[in-house]
Order: sequence, then structure tokens, then C-alpha cells
Amino acid sequence: MSGVIKHQVTKTLVTKDNNNSANCIAPNLIYGCFGGCVDNYCNMSRYNGHRVFVNENVDDIFNSVVEWEKSFTKIPDQQDPVHTMVDIACNTDLVLMQKFLSEPLIDYLKRYDNHPTLNSTMATKYPSLLKLDVKKFNKKPRVRVSLMPQRFANVLEPKMQKVAKRIPEINRLKDLGWEVHVNYSPLVFYKKWKEDYNELFKMVKDIAGVNKCEVIALTNHANQMKRSSDQAKELMSLSHEVKNKSGVMRYPLKHKTRLLEEFKELYSQYFHLDTIRYIF
Repeated sequence: MSGVIKHQVTKTLVTKDNNNSANCIAPNLIYGCFGGCVDNYCNMSRYNGHRVFVNENVDDIFNSVVEWEKSFTKIPDQQDPVHTMVDIACNTDLVLMQKFLSEPLIDYLKRYDNHPTLNSTMATKYPSLLKLDVKKFNKKPRVRVSLMPQRFANVLEPKMQKVAKRIPEINRLKDLGWEVHVNYSPLVFYKKWKEDYNELFKMVKDIAGVNKCEVIALTNHANQMKRSSDQAKELMSLSHEVKNKSGVMRYPLKHKTRLLEEFKELYSQYFHLDTIRYIF
């Protein structure tokens, strides 16, 4: 891991509403990441390059979430039937970056565990680095393990842990007390995507069984595409178009809607569709 690390006291203490990965997104403990996906599609390279900002005022960050929840009415939803789910790592991979935290990750997780209604969730592409035993927690913290076909990963995140090595970690983390979901993200539609996802789903079911999941189609940026390798550009460019003046690129809505239906049809051959928490 390499890059510039700056420790600071953040003034950006806004907890944001969310209706996808969580009920809300907490202010950043860390803004930026040294993960191997940063160069091709991650929004961190788009805005932050290889700089990482570590926010030291952890009390303020957590208190922002507590204050936000006071005006939130929890009802059973796809995030969780009981607890208010808080995404604690929207702009980094906390599992990878945990050694840079101002407060040990286990202590930050305990803040949510000791709160009567809040619970934490985070996504990671490095599940093998998560060693924390949370079996004695009151609530199971949630970790979402990011998976994609290896053919895709070889091009867009070649420095990352191999996908086949991430999948067995799902059961190991469950044994440590974690609630584990799968994060199929980013979903990229390329020429052989059905063939590759068919293989991935079979591997997940055979090794890790049935797990809840989330599915997020690729969003990119015109400037970021310019920095990508020719092979990555080819993989990501299928019917991708610039949607606004800021350069954000998305699949056209009609095209995306059809492809997501095809994804669900393929997924349903291995898992019940009600295990998909959300897809967009």
C-alpha cells in the first residue's frame, strides 16, 4: 500500500440518508483508499487520487449518527427488520485500511453494538484481513464481501485478492460472529458476462451457500476512463454513455433495465430472488 496519508479533524460531520446498503451513511473515519481497484473504476481515484485522509474526531463522527437517528423512524426494511443500519465505510475499505484508524476498528464497532438500535455495515474486497472475533457482541455487525467474475477482476483490479480466495472467507467470518452478505459490485455487462457470472454463482453456492446480497451496476466517469488501460476501457464501455455535463457515465436506462432482468434470471437458477436486498 502506498500513498499520502494525512491525519485531520474533519468538519464534515453530516450523516446522510441512504436506502440501499444501509439506512444512513456515517461521516468518514477514513476518506480514501489504497485498494487495488482504485485506478480503474473506484470513485476515490476520481476525486482523491492516492491521498488518504484519516479523521481523528471519532466521537464527533459517531455522535453525528446518533443525532441523525433521533429524527429517523425505523420500520422493517430490506436493510434490517429491527436495527438502524449504518454504513461506516462508504469512501474506503476499512478492513484494508484499519491499521490507519485513529481508533481500533473493534472499538468503533463496539460503539454501535452498545447502542440500543444502531448497527454497523461495511463492504470489503479483503475479507481475509478481517480477523476480529465478534461472537460476544450483542448484535452481529454486517460485512459485505465484494465479488465479481475473475475474468473481470483480472482486468479492473489485478492487484486484489483473487475472487476464489474471497469466497471461502464468507464462512470463516460467519464463524467469527459476523453477518455476511455478498456485494456483487460493480456489475459490468461485457460480451461474456453471463458465462462468467454463471460460473461465479455456482462457486458461491458450492462453497459459501446462500447469502443475502446487493447488486450495483457500474457507474464511471469520462475522465477516469481516459486513465484506464485499453483492456479495461473495452470491458467497461459496452453501451456506456455520458449522462451529464459532469462526465458521469451510466448504462442507458432501458438497456440497463433489460440487463438487470437478465442478471436476475441467471441468479434465480442458483438462489431465490428474495435474497437480493436491492439491485440497481
